[in-house]
Amino acid sequence: MELKIKQLFSFLLLLSLAFSTSTTLEDALRDLCNALYDYVGTVAFIMILLSSIVFALGQMFGAETRARANVWATSMLTGAITGIILIVLVPSFLAWLLGFSSFDPNTCTFTGGSGP
Repeated sequence: MELKIKQLFSFLLLLSLAFSTSTTLEDALRDLCNALYDYVGTVAFIMILLSSIVFALGQMFGAETRARANVWATSMLTGAITGIILIVLVPSFLAWLLGFSSFDPNTCTFTGGSGP
């Protein structure tokens, strides 16, 4: 199971490197980290707000619409939580995958270890 997860993240990393304008792996990882912190957090926040609005509006209608609104709100909240988990775990996982010992989220730099 662990090998499949490493392969998936390696594929995603290579995909992001393929579309990156950076010349080194470290610059590409820093760009990936910056994009992760810039966009995913904002989208997660918006999804939490929208899920609460959809839930509240759904409560004003009949049973069928209320049920549908609950499903939509739950899906948006689940997506937001998944995004927050990605913000927390992916940089540390990339540091482990690439052989670094630590990650600094303030500057998006990987330090220590053998690294690339």
